[in-house]
Amino acid sequence: MANPVEDWKAEKHSFEVWEDCEKYAATRTPMKEIPQPDLERMKWYGFFYRKRDGSGRYMNRIRITAGEMNAEQAREIAHLAYEYGHGIVDVTTRANVQVQGLEIEHLPKFAARLDKVGVTSKQTGHDNIRNVFAHPFSGLIPDELIDTRQLCHDVTALFVDSREYSDLPRKMNICLNGTDQHSAHFWTQDISFLATHNDDGEVVFQPLIGGTQGQNPRLASHLPVLIYPEQVVDVTRSILDLFRAKGSRVKRNAARFRFLVDEIGVSGVLQWLEETLPFPLQPGISEPTPASSHDELVGWFRQTNPKLWTMGLSVPLGRMTWQQLEGLGRLSKKWGDGQLRVTHEQGIAVINIPSGFKDAAATDAAALGLGVHADPFDLNTMACTGSQFCNIAVTETKGQMLQLVEKLRKRALKLHGIRIHMSGCPSSCAQHFTADIGLKGVRVRRLIGTREGFDVFLGGGIAGQVHMGMPYRLGVDVDQLPTLIEDVVGEYYLLHKPGQTFSAYWREKLQAAKADKVGDEEYQPPVWLCESCDHRHIGEDPPVFCPSCAGLRRHFARLDNETSPTETVVEARDPSPVRSDGFNFAAKLEKLSAAGSLTVEVQGREYALFEVDGKITCTDAACPHEGAPLAEGEVTDGVVTCPWHQWEFDVCTGCSVTPAGHTIKTYETLIEGGDVFIKTASNAGGIDIPDLSPATAVKAAEVSLRVLDVIAETPNVRTFRLDNSQTVLPQDFPGKFAQVCIPVEEGELWRSFTISSSPTDSQHIDLTVKLNPDGIATNYLFENIQPGSKLRIKGALGGFCFDPDRHREPLVLISAGSGITPMMAITRFLKDTGRSNPCTLLYGARTQSDIIFHEECRSLVTDGGAFQYVVSLTQPDDSWTGEVGRIDFERVQRFVSNVAGSRYFLCGPNEFMDELRAALTEAGVPEDRVHTEQFHATPAPATV
Repeated sequence: MANPVEDWKAEKHSFEVWEDCEKYAATRTPMKEIPQPDLERMKWYGFFYRKRDGSGRYMNRIRITAGEMNAEQAREIAHLAYEYGHGIVDVTTRANVQVQGLEIEHLPKFAARLDKVGVTSKQTGHDNIRNVFAHPFSGLIPDELIDTRQLCHDVTALFVDSREYSDLPRKMNICLNGTDQHSAHFWTQDISFLATHNDDGEVVFQPLIGGTQGQNPRLASHLPVLIYPEQVVDVTRSILDLFRAKGSRVKRNAARFRFLVDEIGVSGVLQWLEETLPFPLQPGISEPTPASSHDELVGWFRQTNPKLWTMGLSVPLGRMTWQQLEGLGRLSKKWGDGQLRVTHEQGIAVINIPSGFKDAAATDAAALGLGVHADPFDLNTMACTGSQFCNIAVTETKGQMLQLVEKLRKRALKLHGIRIHMSGCPSSCAQHFTADIGLKGVRVRRLIGTREGFDVFLGGGIAGQVHMGMPYRLGVDVDQLPTLIEDVVGEYYLLHKPGQTFSAYWREKLQAAKADKVGDEEYQPPVWLCESCDHRHIGEDPPVFCPSCAGLRRHFARLDNETSPTETVVEARDPSPVRSDGFNFAAKLEKLSAAGSLTVEVQGREYALFEVDGKITCTDAACPHEGAPLAEGEVTDGVVTCPWHQWEFDVCTGCSVTPAGHTIKTYETLIEGGDVFIKTASNAGGIDIPDLSPATAVKAAEVSLRVLDVIAETPNVRTFRLDNSQTVLPQDFPGKFAQVCIPVEEGELWRSFTISSSPTDSQHIDLTVKLNPDGIATNYLFENIQPGSKLRIKGALGGFCFDPDRHREPLVLISAGSGITPMMAITRFLKDTGRSNPCTLLYGARTQSDIIFHEECRSLVTDGGAFQYVVSLTQPDDSWTGEVGRIDFERVQRFVSNVAGSRYFLCGPNEFMDELRAALTEAGVPEDRVHTEQFHATPAPATV
């Protein structure tokens, strides 16, 4: 199957995009008007599009080879962040520096100013070799075996501006370490050169190959040879040639160098080197020894020249203000020689400070808000960019980590060398797999809706040797994290063996354990109130003394009915017991009469009450289709219409009007003394009706969102982009819909429209709508809604959705017309999260001009994944060279290699879905693997 990324890379070399970039800058071209391949090619110049940053800004990633930066460079980067960006500078886990918030018109000027001070952002993204780093203090460490800085620059010179080595199958990470202590970071690179002595006492390198973090993490394999310093560049070149010649360019999710190592083995790599290098390699059987602890990079460090010092500064989570970086540039010249180092631990250091200036330098750093004495949380925590800016992050990270740290500090928890790393998605940019406690961002479902959460991994990093973390708990929401971390750290302190590290303890305990999902009720300890100062303590027991007022333990009272900010307060029900005649109190008649219909809860189950022509009836609360609250539907002539998909039910008999065969239960009612009672054990007709409806109806959040943009997809299809930057409308799974409130003369009309954006885009909600010339709702939206308008919506709703935890089969998305909208949400989600599910999208439309999202679909696998896209037209013109005719089962068989083993999502006219469902089930596809989206109950002939 062709790889679209390789297609657009072949069409135009990415170096050639710069002229286009200058044109986009000159005309201030909006991001949405720039072709997707060009947005990707701009990463070859270090500019990354950020669709989550306002209306679309850019991030620049600056290459800091070997971590070396001078004062002039630091100050210029700081000024650029101030003049063109958000005024923040991030240090990354590869010792890069990133500046966020650039407008398109700033990019050429930004690049030119970097070039003037001798730094570049070229080839810092996509299928390129990333920043080559060394130990941050290389050349300064008294017992260092070899200074590797020049080798880092020599290796970098191989590929920067090289058209040959800027066309790799996937990215490549390279590092060198000249000390004999090789921390965990060096074991997860594509190529690592680790210094040691050979039998003759000469300094040589032991190479490691094929390491990765990300979705398929793996520690690097030892290449059993010894490499002399003068051979490093040639060996690197040969491995790059191997990767270019034999690396996969078919499947993006199996194209990293580690997969080639898996395919040909370490022996295959050795054979290639022996055949291509002009010199023999010295065998070296012994493997590198991992460090016994993490690198210490914060504090004062005496250099090789004993009169000079390195001042390692703590930068919490790697984020600095422009004033801090600019101030460090000035400080480095004032008290040193103008030289700084950027570290792969998201920190920064000022070097070559004379002994007599140490205190003065530290004082100036403190004035900038940076210190040489970090507390354990600043020292041991790491977070990636997160969803604040990153296009693929599922959760926010820097903000969440700052809040987590603050909560743990309040609980007086101490981290003695225990590292916590937080990544916003499976890509593991914060290297959560090699942390003692690794946190991977996910979305979790709770009773109150979908929230940001994390999968928790324990035992990564150093435990005798370097290890990858093991799954401990899945789907832990952010409010549960502090207690979980407090528990696992406390257990380690209490039960570990002398000398046993945190990771070693938990690896031993988790060897045969299976990671469990976390529920709402877990990690919710009691809340204790200090009655002297109102300080609140969370824990199983009150503290010995109050950390706020020093009051003794006896002043604390437990709040047994305390409601946390995330809990939903349920309105109290009448506590009356079941009457002797079997009836239960349900509601006040006055309240029901005023509303016309109500959802009530009786003995833990919800019911719907209706008043129709003076008669009170009761049915199941939830529609059997997807759990919609029937009491919120419109009632006409005794028939309630489901507010989500317009299924209709007789509220007196429970019979389904359309579609047939979905009868709901009804319950006997009694009016007495102004109260409504129901008998939950009976139904009106005495017929044994199975429980088709959920016990409770799904409750949706209702919010008012501002319209950011209205995008014309086709002549009669528009996308309404809504501002959800405050995450007031929770989302969990792609494919769901939202209800939109349309004002009409009679009051309000609610209509359902599918969300076409991915839940990973927490900043926006996209509703893609096709105009119905006779429809009240779509005409209102097309005629009245513009950027700046506000829409009241409910969501996200529906059971038609892709659940990545349960749906692991290959996906087949089949749609007709505007039915492509939920499929786009699913496909965008697959792309953003890097899911490995192969996906085939079969899409039917009438003419070329009716194809929705065509260009995006053609380039949708830009960031990886196995994706097949097929369009079939029923009324093509002579220029069309693709499929012709309706999407039918015959086409499914042609384009889907494993029909019975796939999972299907169908969206389109009812007859179209019914025919395909029948054919799929007859072909052996289990019914629960065929999902259909249906907004209207009445079948209509398929037109495409």
